[in-house]
Amino acid sequence: MSQHITIHNLNFLYESQSEFLFQDLNLHFGPGWTGIVGKNGSGKSTLAKLIAGELQAHSGNIQGNGSVRYVSQDTFVTRESLEDFIYDDSKESGRYKSFFKIQIETPEDYDYLSFGEKRRILLAMALSKRPEVLILDEPTNHLDLESIQIIATTLSHYQGIGVLISHDRSLLDDLTTHCVFLEKNFCTERSGNYSEGKREMEREAEERIRNWDVARQERKKLEAELSRRREEASLSHKHRSKKGLDLHDHDGRQKKNLARVTGKDGQAGRLKQQLDKRFEHSERKEKEIFLGLPEKENLGIVWKTQNSKRKHLFLWEEESLDFGFMKLQLDVHLQIKPESKISITGRNGAGKSTLLKFLTNQFEEKQIPYLYLPQEFSYDEIQNLQWEFQNLSADAKAKVLSGVHRLGSDPKRVFESERFSPGEIKKIFLSLHLETNPEVLLLDEPTNHLDIKSLEALESSLRSLSTALVVVSHDRRFVESITKEEWSLENLSLAQKHLDRI
Repeated sequence: MSQHITIHNLNFLYESQSEFLFQDLNLHFGPGWTGIVGKNGSGKSTLAKLIAGELQAHSGNIQGNGSVRYVSQDTFVTRESLEDFIYDDSKESGRYKSFFKIQIETPEDYDYLSFGEKRRILLAMALSKRPEVLILDEPTNHLDLESIQIIATTLSHYQGIGVLISHDRSLLDDLTTHCVFLEKNFCTERSGNYSEGKREMEREAEERIRNWDVARQERKKLEAELSRRREEASLSHKHRSKKGLDLHDHDGRQKKNLARVTGKDGQAGRLKQQLDKRFEHSERKEKEIFLGLPEKENLGIVWKTQNSKRKHLFLWEEESLDFGFMKLQLDVHLQIKPESKISITGRNGAGKSTLLKFLTNQFEEKQIPYLYLPQEFSYDEIQNLQWEFQNLSADAKAKVLSGVHRLGSDPKRVFESERFSPGEIKKIFLSLHLETNPEVLLLDEPTNHLDIKSLEALESSLRSLSTALVVVSHDRRFVESITKEEWSLENLSLAQKHLDRI
């Protein structure tokens, strides 16, 4: 059984990019959970796929990764694998089916499940195989709070080598004993959980900023001294030069010869050469420290919106909402006003995404301008987004890349990429629609696939939004930060709550 994974001098480059994503990467993973933290596009999922053997390094090697189970961000599963799991009556399989409350009976049922229900099945499938190495890429995406708590408890009993990529700060703190932080130009390992590692990173970042400031001040002093020495050297050269002297000025020429022999004026030139070397060293030192400085914080994006003059964007005065396969009982009339900020909450399968899609259709029928962000993008939708982005004018593409940057991704990487990460797809979609003037934003699990800093940037943007907002999210902190009203779905009924009264 594998006890350790060792990555030695690994280099990796996507063919579409001009710079290596990883250079001389050295990492070690031992028993227990190790968190991988970094911005979208920093290489978290790429690192996971390299360990899992789904990607091959340009050079370097990975040892100890012989038996790996990798659960990626998407919910695709082959029919054969699904059948093996559904009809597996072993004790181990039954244990995880029970843990995750899985009730699927046939492979055909899978297509009708919510994303959260599919995620629970994929995790149960992976854990039931008892792998030596388990890699989870954003395992809490699409999950309700109850499911997240179940997963955290279940994963805490895992005995192998665990690698966890997540934007869920609570999960990282509860599970991990080590963290790998992927930052600009460097990668570092920290013992302890996410919060402990982050504090240490912040302390070191402050120290690097102080060191850079000291190096910058030293370089400036040397620069001023070098300027003075250059002037002295120039005067020294002038004192020793016979240029301009009359051929018969014997006294003047004798003085110049004496200056050359004694070397007093030449000393200024030698000091200037020494200072030149010190200045070059100081410049190199300042540049090296600068390259290790922390990246600037995200600023968030700004939507070009229009405040609706309607009294209601949506009003439903019936006692229920009938979706055909599901009927929700209402305790009050539903309404969305131009200034409404509403969150839709509930367990997986309660109908949150169904309700949001119903609202989208209502706005479509009434021709009310809206922006709808789906929970996931299909393959065709991703292809269309990539085509739309690649065929923008230079100015339009620059605006989109600016939005992507302000949501935490490297615009150069996005510009060069032929394939975007799920988080980058979400940021590109939002940035493409910054100037569409919606009267209402409908967002289905917008924090899924976003790194922590990007999540905070989006949160900041939505707090300043002047138009109506309806959001489905399992992230309680996010919901309480940006919305004022909650539509809670439970037991086929919808109850309204005001968040300031909860």
